[in-house]
Amino acid sequence: MLQARPSPLESRRRPAISTSALTYPVALLMAEIGDACDGAAEAMGARIAHALRVTAAMPDLLTPELRAPRPDCYARHTIASDPAGRFTLLSIVWAPRQFSPPHAHDTWCAYAVVENPLTETLYDFDARSGKAIAGNTALREPGYACFAPAGLEQIHRLGNAGGVGAISIHAYGVEGSRVGTHVNRLMDVAERER
Repeated sequence: MLQARPSPLESRRRPAISTSALTYPVALLMAEIGDACDGAAEAMGARIAHALRVTAAMPDLLTPELRAPRPDCYARHTIASDPAGRFTLLSIVWAPRQFSPPHAHDTWCAYAVVENPLTETLYDFDARSGKAIAGNTALREPGYACFAPAGLEQIHRLGNAGGVGAISIHAYGVEGSRVGTHVNRLMDVAERER
């Protein structure tokens, strides 16, 4: 995954959506991701990861509703959707010991850790078996941000191995109505690696 480098955000255009319903950090993030989507394809990933990283450090990023956990599964809250359908932003709230299943993505994706560390396991795809093989596991501290294109080159499992809640923000290259059906591609994991 492509990691972001820190530096200030400076949007070249106005946010594409009404800012009255959004916090300033979210409105700025929407504008920055929109600019990245309209810009050079080879720079898009780095620009989106950078925008997420910078915004994740802003104190008024998420309202209390976007920070609400669920006891049975990690909570996914839609923050905002691009009116042109290019991307959707989510906050994911992880209670202790909540993890996603291993998955790839059917669209580009990016995330940043906002509050408390997350644990990410990366996998390799074994074309012969059609399964994922676990690779390294890393702790992702607040401020960590990355971007990955669609496909099987970036398979991962993300979650909270800690004892207190954690929050991340995610951007996916789909319109809001398709976020639940057109983002994750669940992967079978090779038995010997479980």
